[in-house]
Amino acid sequence: MADRRLVADAVPGTVLFAADGKTLTAMCRDNTIRTWGVESGKLEKTKKVAAGSLLLSASLYAERTEQKTMRVWDLTAERQAQIVNGVGLSRGTVSGDGKWLATANTDARNVKIWSMATGAEHKAMADGIGGTARLFFSPDGETLVSSNYDNDIRVWRTTSGELIRKVEDLTGAMFAGEFTADGKWLVMGGLDETVYIWDARTLQLVKRLGGQGEVISALAISPDGKTLVTGGFDVLAEKNPVTIVFWDLAGGGRIVRKVQAPHRVASLAFSPDGKWVAMTAGEKEIGLWKL
Repeated sequence: MADRRLVADAVPGTVLFAADGKTLTAMCRDNTIRTWGVESGKLEKTKKVAAGSLLLSASLYAERTEQKTMRVWDLTAERQAQIVNGVGLSRGTVSGDGKWLATANTDARNVKIWSMATGAEHKAMADGIGGTARLFFSPDGETLVSSNYDNDIRVWRTTSGELIRKVEDLTGAMFAGEFTADGKWLVMGGLDETVYIWDARTLQLVKRLGGQGEVISALAISPDGKTLVTGGFDVLAEKNPVTIVFWDLAGGGRIVRKVQAPHRVASLAFSPDGKWVAMTAGEKEIGLWKL
């Protein structure tokens, strides 16, 4: 059981903390973005959005149109932040400094980087044939990572679009991934139930961690880089109970705690102060664990 629960009127998917850690925002299945106060647990704000919209950050969401136009909206200021044309969006993410927007287009088999200041296309890169399972920037925004359903990981330099590394020796697709906050390690997990840790500078594999016992569908790393949390997915039935595993990265990656989640873990997120871990797992609530 979670230490606290935030109740929603619809099942939340992606969940993200605000930069100040005071609020928690989630995109819910009824096409509504909901925001709660972390300490109070009270629902503070709701925003009805178009079907297929993506939550890019705690304060930005993307709305797609049939004309391959994407409108990026600022939730905090309640205004349109940018218009991007020619997207064909399947996944999207924003760099931590808000400078870059990255989008993946499964049909066109490409990943594009856009300027958030102008909405102009910056770079276009060829992606894998299987479609993008996970897309994210490094903390400094200088590197972009795409993991694909054809079991490879591609790492690009943001400014030049140069392919720095293609990891092809994996036994399954990586559905979850994140850099440590200091940018030192790249951590990913997926179909083969294993956590992989790479040196983010050299992209050499440093360590494999086993013990999840299920497909890894989500992960989050504490701001101090000492704790990793992974969430499972039962491939036999999405509704089956699964496991959330807490790993001690500072202590070599040993498992320190396991708790049960009701269904497939859709999203995990640490608060900026590292005190809370938020989870969504197919119920009309967000689970919170206090560390």
